[in-house]
Amino acid sequence: MITPFLPQAFKAQAKAWLLTKLHARPEITSRVATRVLCMGVPRYLAWTYEGEKECTLRYVQALRTGDFAYKFALSSSDATIYGSVYACLLLGMYGELDREGQEFKSAWLDHLVSFQDPLDGYFSDPLLAGAGFDGAGGWGDGWGIRHLAGHTLIAYARLGRPPLHPFRFLEPYYQESYVARWLGRFGFAANVWSQSNYVMNVYTSLQYARDYMGEERAAPAVEAIRRWLLVSQRPDSGMWHSYAARDYPELGDAIRGAYHFYPLFAYEGEPMRNPEAIIDTILRSQNSWGGFNPEAIPSGACEDIDAIDPLIRAATQSGYKRETVELSLRRAMTWILSCRNDGGGYESIPEHGWSYGNHPLTTSKPGEPNLFATWFRTLCLAYLVDRLSMPHAFALGRYPGYEIAIRS
Repeated sequence: MITPFLPQAFKAQAKAWLLTKLHARPEITSRVATRVLCMGVPRYLAWTYEGEKECTLRYVQALRTGDFAYKFALSSSDATIYGSVYACLLLGMYGELDREGQEFKSAWLDHLVSFQDPLDGYFSDPLLAGAGFDGAGGWGDGWGIRHLAGHTLIAYARLGRPPLHPFRFLEPYYQESYVARWLGRFGFAANVWSQSNYVMNVYTSLQYARDYMGEERAAPAVEAIRRWLLVSQRPDSGMWHSYAARDYPELGDAIRGAYHFYPLFAYEGEPMRNPEAIIDTILRSQNSWGGFNPEAIPSGACEDIDAIDPLIRAATQSGYKRETVELSLRRAMTWILSCRNDGGGYESIPEHGWSYGNHPLTTSKPGEPNLFATWFRTLCLAYLVDRLSMPHAFALGRYPGYEIAIRS
Protein backbone atom coordinates (compact mmCIF):
# COMPACT_ATOMS: atom_id res chain seq x y z
CA MET A 1 0.00 0.00 0.00
CA ILE A 2 1.32 3.44 -0.99
CA THR A 3 1.84 5.82 1.93
CA PRO A 4 -0.23 8.93 1.09
CA PHE A 5 1.49 12.26 0.54
CA LEU A 6 0.32 14.47 3.39
CA PRO A 7 0.56 18.08 2.24
CA GLN A 8 -0.47 19.44 5.64
CA ALA A 9 2.45 17.63 7.30
CA PHE A 10 4.75 18.76 4.52
CA LYS A 11 3.61 22.35 4.98
CA ALA A 12 4.26 22.19 8.73
CA GLN A 13 7.72 20.77 8.15
CA ALA A 14 8.46 23.37 5.50
CA LYS A 15 7.33 26.18 7.79
CA ALA A 16 9.51 24.94 10.64
CA TRP A 17 12.47 24.60 8.29
CA LEU A 18 11.81 28.06 6.86
CA LEU A 19 11.74 29.70 10.29
CA THR A 20 15.12 28.21 11.19
CA LYS A 21 16.71 29.25 7.89
CA LEU A 22 15.04 32.54 7.09
CA HIS A 23 17.65 34.78 8.70
CA ALA A 24 20.59 32.42 8.34
CA ARG A 25 20.73 32.48 4.53
CA PRO A 26 21.16 35.19 1.93
CA GLU A 27 18.02 37.04 0.95
CA ILE A 28 17.61 35.17 -2.33
CA THR A 29 17.66 31.81 -0.54
CA SER A 30 14.96 33.01 1.84
CA ARG A 31 12.81 34.13 -1.08
CA VAL A 32 13.15 30.73 -2.74
CA ALA A 33 12.19 28.96 0.49
CA THR A 34 9.19 31.27 0.85
CA ARG A 35 8.10 30.44 -2.71
CA VAL A 36 8.09 26.72 -1.95
CA LEU A 37 5.96 27.26 1.13
CA CYS A 38 3.61 29.99 -0.09
CA MET A 39 3.35 29.10 -3.78
CA GLY A 40 4.47 25.52 -4.37
CA VAL A 41 2.41 23.82 -1.66
CA PRO A 42 -0.90 25.66 -2.38
CA ARG A 43 -0.48 25.14 -6.11
CA TYR A 44 0.17 21.44 -5.58
CA LEU A 45 -2.96 21.10 -3.45
CA ALA A 46 -5.13 22.95 -5.96
CA TRP A 47 -3.53 21.73 -9.20
CA THR A 48 -5.74 20.97 -12.18
CA TYR A 49 -4.80 20.34 -15.78
CA GLU A 50 -7.25 22.98 -16.98
CA GLY A 51 -5.80 25.63 -14.70
CA GLU A 52 -2.24 24.77 -15.70
CA LYS A 53 -3.12 24.90 -19.38
CA GLU A 54 -4.82 28.27 -19.06
CA CYS A 55 -1.82 29.82 -17.29
CA THR A 56 0.72 28.43 -19.72
CA LEU A 57 -1.10 29.26 -22.93
CA ARG A 58 -1.79 32.78 -21.69
CA TYR A 59 1.94 33.22 -21.24
CA VAL A 60 2.74 31.73 -24.66
CA GLN A 61 0.27 34.08 -26.31
CA ALA A 62 1.89 37.07 -24.59
CA LEU A 63 5.18 36.23 -26.36
CA ARG A 64 3.68 35.97 -29.84
CA THR A 65 4.80 38.68 -32.25
CA GLY A 66 3.53 37.21 -35.52
CA ASP A 67 1.71 34.21 -36.96
CA PHE A 68 4.42 31.76 -35.86
CA ALA A 69 6.95 34.11 -34.31
CA TYR A 70 7.54 34.11 -30.54
CA LYS A 71 10.01 35.87 -28.29
CA PHE A 72 12.10 33.91 -25.80
CA ALA A 73 10.99 36.12 -22.91
CA LEU A 74 8.89 39.25 -22.49
CA SER A 75 12.03 41.35 -22.18
CA SER A 76 13.44 40.00 -25.47
CA SER A 77 13.56 42.57 -28.24
CA ASP A 78 12.94 40.14 -31.12
CA ALA A 79 11.45 36.75 -31.85
CA THR A 80 13.77 33.85 -32.73
CA ILE A 81 13.41 30.34 -34.11
CA TYR A 82 13.96 28.96 -30.61
CA GLY A 83 10.82 30.78 -29.48
CA SER A 84 8.80 29.43 -32.40
CA VAL A 85 9.93 25.86 -31.73
CA TYR A 86 9.17 25.94 -27.99
CA ALA A 87 5.76 27.52 -28.60
CA CYS A 88 5.00 24.75 -31.09
CA LEU A 89 6.03 22.04 -28.64
CA LEU A 90 3.92 23.53 -25.85
CA LEU A 91 0.85 23.88 -28.05
CA GLY A 92 1.38 20.29 -29.17
CA MET A 93 1.54 18.94 -25.61
CA TYR A 94 -1.66 20.77 -24.73
CA GLY A 95 -3.47 19.34 -27.76
CA GLU A 96 -3.89 22.71 -29.44
CA LEU A 97 -2.19 21.66 -32.66
CA ASP A 98 -4.59 18.73 -33.01
CA ARG A 99 -7.44 21.23 -33.18
CA GLU A 100 -5.91 22.94 -36.20
CA GLY A 101 -6.21 21.91 -39.82
CA GLN A 102 -3.37 20.92 -42.11
CA GLU A 103 -3.30 24.38 -43.66
CA PHE A 104 -2.31 25.89 -40.31
CA LYS A 105 0.32 23.20 -39.70
CA SER A 106 1.73 23.63 -43.20
CA ALA A 107 2.06 27.36 -42.65
CA TRP A 108 4.03 26.75 -39.44
CA LEU A 109 6.22 24.25 -41.31
CA ASP A 110 6.85 26.87 -44.00
CA HIS A 111 7.94 29.26 -41.26
CA LEU A 112 10.41 26.71 -39.88
CA VAL A 113 11.81 25.74 -43.28
CA SER A 114 12.64 29.39 -43.91
CA PHE A 115 15.38 28.89 -41.31
CA GLN A 116 16.79 25.69 -42.86
CA ASP A 117 20.00 25.83 -44.85
CA PRO A 118 19.56 23.74 -48.02
CA LEU A 119 23.30 23.05 -48.16
CA ASP A 120 23.71 21.24 -44.83
CA GLY A 121 20.15 20.88 -43.48
CA TYR A 122 20.82 22.74 -40.24
CA PHE A 123 18.43 25.36 -38.92
CA SER A 124 19.86 28.77 -38.15
CA ASP A 125 18.57 32.21 -37.31
CA PRO A 126 20.46 35.27 -38.53
CA LEU A 127 19.59 36.99 -35.25
CA LEU A 128 21.44 34.27 -33.32
CA ALA A 129 24.32 33.68 -35.74
CA GLY A 130 27.83 33.88 -34.37
CA ALA A 131 30.66 31.80 -33.00
CA GLY A 132 28.60 30.56 -30.06
CA PHE A 133 25.71 29.35 -32.22
CA ASP A 134 27.80 27.95 -35.09
CA GLY A 135 30.49 26.35 -32.91
CA ALA A 136 32.74 23.66 -34.29
CA GLY A 137 31.42 20.89 -32.04
CA GLY A 138 33.04 21.59 -28.72
CA TRP A 139 31.68 19.83 -25.66
CA GLY A 140 28.78 21.66 -24.11
CA ASP A 141 26.29 21.60 -26.98
CA GLY A 142 23.45 22.87 -24.81
CA TRP A 143 22.60 25.66 -27.25
CA GLY A 144 23.37 26.31 -30.88
CA ILE A 145 23.11 24.73 -34.27
CA ARG A 146 23.19 21.02 -33.32
CA HIS A 147 21.08 21.56 -30.22
CA LEU A 148 18.42 23.45 -32.19
CA ALA A 149 18.18 20.62 -34.73
CA GLY A 150 17.31 18.17 -31.95
CA HIS A 151 14.45 20.40 -30.81
CA THR A 152 13.17 21.39 -34.24
CA LEU A 153 12.74 17.78 -35.33
CA ILE A 154 10.12 17.31 -32.56
CA ALA A 155 8.18 20.26 -33.97
CA TYR A 156 8.33 18.72 -37.43
CA ALA A 157 7.13 15.38 -36.06
CA ARG A 158 4.23 17.13 -34.35
CA LEU A 159 3.32 19.13 -37.44
CA GLY A 160 3.30 16.01 -39.62
CA ARG A 161 5.92 16.60 -42.29
CA PRO A 162 9.72 16.17 -42.44
CA PRO A 163 11.98 19.11 -43.26
CA LEU A 164 12.25 20.15 -46.88
CA HIS A 165 16.01 19.60 -47.08
CA PRO A 166 17.85 16.44 -45.99
CA PHE A 167 20.15 16.44 -42.96
CA ARG A 168 23.40 16.59 -44.93
CA PHE A 169 25.23 17.49 -41.74
CA LEU A 170 24.87 13.82 -40.80
CA GLU A 171 26.85 12.55 -43.81
CA PRO A 172 30.10 11.94 -41.83
CA TYR A 173 28.20 9.75 -39.33
CA TYR A 174 27.19 7.36 -42.08
CA GLN A 175 30.80 6.16 -42.12
CA GLU A 176 31.65 3.53 -39.51
CA SER A 177 35.25 4.69 -39.11
CA TYR A 178 34.19 8.28 -38.50
CA VAL A 179 31.68 7.28 -35.80
CA ALA A 180 34.35 5.22 -34.05
CA ARG A 181 36.80 8.15 -34.04
CA TRP A 182 34.08 10.57 -32.94
CA LEU A 183 33.01 8.42 -30.00
CA GLY A 184 36.64 7.99 -29.05
CA ARG A 185 36.80 11.72 -28.30
CA PHE A 186 34.50 11.37 -25.30
CA GLY A 187 35.35 10.21 -21.83
CA PHE A 188 33.66 9.92 -18.48
CA ALA A 189 36.31 11.29 -16.12
CA ALA A 190 34.70 14.75 -15.92
CA ASN A 191 32.10 17.01 -17.54
CA VAL A 192 29.86 14.16 -18.65
CA TRP A 193 26.86 16.51 -18.69
CA SER A 194 28.31 18.79 -21.36
CA GLN A 195 29.73 15.95 -23.45
CA SER A 196 26.47 14.02 -23.42
CA ASN A 197 24.62 17.02 -24.84
CA TYR A 198 26.71 16.74 -27.98
CA VAL A 199 26.15 12.99 -28.28
CA MET A 200 22.39 13.39 -27.81
CA ASN A 201 22.16 16.15 -30.41
CA VAL A 202 23.70 13.81 -32.97
CA TYR A 203 21.89 10.56 -32.19
CA THR A 204 18.44 12.16 -32.03
CA SER A 205 19.00 13.64 -35.50
CA LEU A 206 20.15 10.20 -36.71
CA GLN A 207 17.04 8.54 -35.28
CA TYR A 208 14.81 11.15 -36.90
CA ALA A 209 16.57 10.83 -40.27
CA ARG A 210 16.16 7.05 -40.11
CA ASP A 211 12.48 6.99 -39.09
CA TYR A 212 11.01 10.16 -40.60
CA MET A 213 13.21 10.88 -43.62
CA GLY A 214 13.81 7.33 -44.85
CA GLU A 215 17.58 7.55 -44.40
CA GLU A 216 18.66 3.93 -43.97
CA ARG A 217 22.33 4.90 -43.64
CA ALA A 218 21.56 6.40 -40.21
CA ALA A 219 20.70 3.02 -38.65
CA PRO A 220 24.28 1.67 -38.25
CA ALA A 221 25.38 4.90 -36.55
CA VAL A 222 22.52 4.70 -34.03
CA GLU A 223 23.46 1.10 -33.31
CA ALA A 224 27.13 2.00 -32.87
CA ILE A 225 26.27 4.70 -30.32
CA ARG A 226 23.91 2.30 -28.54
CA ARG A 227 26.61 -0.37 -28.23
CA TRP A 228 29.17 2.18 -27.05
CA LEU A 229 26.83 3.33 -24.29
CA LEU A 230 25.95 -0.19 -23.19
CA VAL A 231 29.60 -1.14 -22.80
CA SER A 232 30.41 1.92 -20.69
CA GLN A 233 27.32 2.08 -18.44
CA ARG A 234 28.13 1.44 -14.77
CA PRO A 235 26.02 -1.21 -12.99
CA ASP A 236 26.47 0.39 -9.55
CA SER A 237 24.78 3.68 -10.53
CA GLY A 238 23.25 2.90 -13.92
CA MET A 239 25.10 5.92 -15.31
CA TRP A 240 28.26 6.91 -17.15
CA HIS A 241 31.18 8.20 -15.06
CA SER A 242 34.60 7.00 -14.00
CA TYR A 243 34.67 9.06 -10.80
CA ALA A 244 32.94 8.45 -7.47
CA ALA A 245 29.48 10.05 -7.51
CA ARG A 246 28.59 10.06 -3.84
CA ASP A 247 27.79 13.77 -3.56
CA TYR A 248 27.68 17.01 -5.51
CA PRO A 249 29.10 18.18 -7.84
CA GLU A 250 29.99 14.73 -9.16
CA LEU A 251 26.54 13.34 -8.34
CA GLY A 252 24.86 16.06 -10.37
CA ASP A 253 27.20 15.67 -13.33
CA ALA A 254 26.59 11.90 -13.47
CA ILE A 255 22.78 12.23 -13.39
CA ARG A 256 22.63 15.09 -15.87
CA GLY A 257 24.96 13.34 -18.24
CA ALA A 258 22.97 10.11 -18.07
CA TYR A 259 19.73 11.97 -18.84
CA HIS A 260 21.02 12.68 -22.35
CA PHE A 261 21.84 9.02 -22.94
CA TYR A 262 18.69 7.29 -21.64
CA PRO A 263 16.38 8.62 -24.44
CA LEU A 264 18.28 6.67 -27.07
CA PHE A 265 17.19 3.44 -25.39
CA ALA A 266 13.70 4.72 -24.52
CA TYR A 267 12.96 5.66 -28.11
CA GLU A 268 14.30 2.33 -29.37
CA GLY A 269 11.96 0.56 -26.93
CA GLU A 270 14.82 -0.97 -24.95
CA PRO A 271 14.37 -1.39 -21.15
CA MET A 272 16.63 0.54 -18.80
CA ARG A 273 19.51 -1.41 -17.38
CA ASN A 274 20.09 -1.29 -13.62
CA PRO A 275 16.85 0.58 -12.79
CA GLU A 276 17.25 0.01 -9.04
CA ALA A 277 20.71 1.60 -9.08
CA ILE A 278 19.35 4.54 -11.06
CA ILE A 279 16.58 5.05 -8.51
CA ASP A 280 19.01 4.96 -5.58
CA THR A 281 21.38 7.42 -7.21
CA ILE A 282 18.69 9.95 -8.12
CA LEU A 283 16.93 9.79 -4.76
CA ARG A 284 20.20 10.78 -3.08
CA SER A 285 20.38 13.91 -5.21
CA GLN A 286 17.12 15.58 -4.10
CA ASN A 287 17.26 18.50 -1.69
CA SER A 288 14.71 19.46 0.98
CA TRP A 289 12.94 21.90 -1.36
CA GLY A 290 12.16 19.01 -3.72
CA GLY A 291 14.57 20.13 -6.44
CA PHE A 292 17.71 18.37 -7.61
CA ASN A 293 20.70 20.41 -6.54
CA PRO A 294 22.79 20.70 -3.38
CA GLU A 295 20.89 21.77 -0.26
CA ALA A 296 19.51 25.33 -0.36
CA ILE A 297 20.56 25.84 -3.99
CA PRO A 298 17.59 26.20 -6.38
CA SER A 299 17.71 23.75 -9.26
CA GLY A 300 17.00 24.79 -12.82
CA ALA A 301 14.65 23.38 -15.42
CA CYS A 302 17.46 21.19 -16.78
CA GLU A 303 18.60 19.81 -13.44
CA ASP A 304 15.04 18.91 -12.45
CA ILE A 305 13.94 17.04 -15.57
CA ASP A 306 17.38 15.42 -15.83
CA ALA A 307 16.60 13.64 -12.55
CA ILE A 308 12.82 13.31 -12.69
CA ASP A 309 12.51 11.82 -16.19
CA PRO A 310 14.85 8.84 -15.56
CA LEU A 311 13.50 8.38 -12.03
CA ILE A 312 9.97 7.96 -13.40
CA ARG A 313 11.12 5.66 -16.20
CA ALA A 314 13.12 3.49 -13.80
CA ALA A 315 10.23 3.38 -11.31
CA THR A 316 7.76 2.48 -14.07
CA GLN A 317 9.98 -0.45 -15.00
CA SER A 318 10.78 -1.53 -11.44
CA GLY A 319 8.70 -1.64 -8.28
CA TYR A 320 11.78 -0.80 -6.22
CA LYS A 321 11.23 1.68 -3.34
CA ARG A 322 7.76 2.49 -4.60
CA GLU A 323 6.61 4.59 -1.66
CA THR A 324 9.86 6.53 -1.41
CA VAL A 325 9.81 7.28 -5.13
CA GLU A 326 6.22 8.50 -5.00
CA LEU A 327 6.96 10.85 -2.12
CA SER A 328 10.02 12.13 -3.97
CA LEU A 329 7.96 12.84 -7.08
CA ARG A 330 5.24 14.67 -5.14
CA ARG A 331 7.87 16.81 -3.47
CA ALA A 332 9.40 17.46 -6.90
CA MET A 333 6.03 18.55 -8.28
CA THR A 334 5.61 20.98 -5.39
CA TRP A 335 9.03 22.43 -6.16
CA ILE A 336 8.33 22.78 -9.89
CA LEU A 337 5.04 24.56 -9.28
CA SER A 338 6.87 27.06 -7.09
CA CYS A 339 8.97 27.93 -10.15
CA ARG A 340 5.94 29.26 -12.04
CA ASN A 341 5.77 33.00 -12.38
CA ASP A 342 2.56 34.92 -11.74
CA GLY A 343 2.51 35.69 -15.47
CA GLY A 344 1.93 32.00 -16.23
CA GLY A 345 5.36 30.97 -17.50
CA TYR A 346 8.14 29.14 -15.70
CA GLU A 347 11.48 30.49 -14.57
CA SER A 348 14.61 28.54 -15.42
CA ILE A 349 16.04 29.05 -11.92
CA PRO A 350 13.74 30.79 -9.44
CA GLU A 351 14.88 34.29 -8.47
CA HIS A 352 17.77 34.12 -10.97
CA GLY A 353 18.29 35.26 -14.52
CA TRP A 354 18.97 32.81 -17.31
CA SER A 355 21.37 33.38 -20.19
CA TYR A 356 20.62 30.68 -22.75
CA GLY A 357 23.70 30.40 -24.95
CA ASN A 358 24.94 33.74 -23.60
CA HIS A 359 22.86 35.51 -26.25
CA PRO A 360 20.73 38.56 -25.42
CA LEU A 361 17.76 37.28 -27.44
CA THR A 362 17.66 34.05 -25.45
CA THR A 363 18.15 35.58 -22.03
CA SER A 364 15.64 36.24 -19.25
CA LYS A 365 16.01 38.59 -16.29
CA PRO A 366 16.00 37.54 -12.61
CA GLY A 367 12.47 36.49 -11.70
CA GLU A 368 11.40 36.42 -15.36
CA PRO A 369 10.01 33.27 -17.05
CA ASN A 370 11.06 32.19 -20.51
CA LEU A 371 9.81 29.81 -23.19
CA PHE A 372 12.61 27.28 -22.81
CA ALA A 373 11.95 26.82 -19.10
CA THR A 374 8.19 26.84 -19.66
CA TRP A 375 8.47 24.04 -22.23
CA PHE A 376 10.94 21.96 -20.23
CA ARG A 377 9.14 22.31 -16.91
CA THR A 378 5.78 21.62 -18.56
CA LEU A 379 7.17 18.44 -20.12
CA CYS A 380 8.49 17.41 -16.71
CA LEU A 381 5.14 18.20 -15.11
CA ALA A 382 3.35 16.11 -17.74
CA TYR A 383 5.52 13.11 -16.85
CA LEU A 384 4.91 13.71 -13.14
CA VAL A 385 1.12 13.96 -13.19
CA ASP A 386 0.90 10.95 -15.47
CA ARG A 387 3.03 8.85 -13.12
CA LEU A 388 1.06 10.10 -10.09
CA SER A 389 -2.26 9.23 -11.80
CA MET A 390 -3.54 12.80 -11.55
CA PRO A 391 -6.25 13.67 -14.10
CA HIS A 392 -4.78 15.34 -17.18
CA ALA A 393 -5.06 15.57 -20.95
CA PHE A 394 -1.43 16.14 -21.93
CA ALA A 395 -0.91 14.86 -25.47
CA LEU A 396 2.58 13.42 -25.16
CA GLY A 397 4.13 11.94 -28.27
CA ARG A 398 6.95 9.49 -28.92
CA TYR A 399 9.67 11.34 -30.75
CA PRO A 400 13.47 11.05 -30.88
CA GLY A 401 15.02 12.93 -27.98
CA TYR A 402 13.22 14.77 -25.25
CA GLU A 403 9.53 13.93 -25.62
CA ILE A 404 8.93 10.20 -25.32
CA ALA A 405 5.69 9.23 -23.59
CA ILE A 406 6.45 6.92 -20.69
CA ARG A 407 3.08 5.18 -20.72
CA SER A 408 1.18 4.60 -23.94
